[in-house]
Amino acid sequence: QVQQAGGVPNLNNQQQPSMLPPGVPQGVVPVDPIAQQQQEIQNSINSVSPYDYKYVFNNSSVGMAIASMGGAFVDCNEIFCQLSGYTREEVCSMTIFNMTSRDDLQHAFELISQMITPQADNNQEKPNSIVLRGAMNKRDDLGLSISLIKGEHGIVKCFCITLVKILSVSSQADTVAYEMELPR
Repeated sequence: QVQQAGGVPNLNNQQQPSMLPPGVPQGVVPVDPIAQQQQEIQNSINSVSPYDYKYVFNNSSVGMAIASMGGAFVDCNEIFCQLSGYTREEVCSMTIFNMTSRDDLQHAFELISQMITPQADNNQEKPNSIVLRGAMNKRDDLGLSISLIKGEHGIVKCFCITLVKILSVSSQADTVAYEMELPR
């Protein structure tokens, strides 16, 4: 097989039309730089790096935060800070429970406990996300949508918290109507 830098071997051993640039031996198919660049672009579009996730998190139009399995906030985006009225440092010194309405605290402990406890009975449905009324700085219309984030093999890693606008609270303790609030 003949191979030259910038080309790939002709594995078919079939006669190629002689449209090769001068100096490229017969049996070598030159690599099309435009096709190669398009393939690299397509590969980069189909893959997402950890940097990309951080970029999406920080530039999202939705207030988002990450909390440890113990409920302590680890990080939040700027929109989360703007809507909640807390700085990033203040948020990261708090827990999910600090931002939960006192009226929902007991219910929050129960629901989060259900979320993180391994399921013993396969018939019992376990929540993957919950919505709680919030206790934000100067905002009583916001709540927390708390979702469980699992990694490889279904292992629980952390919580994703999204700020939502509370529209109404039902007479049932676990029913809250909400909508996403976008910054103005």
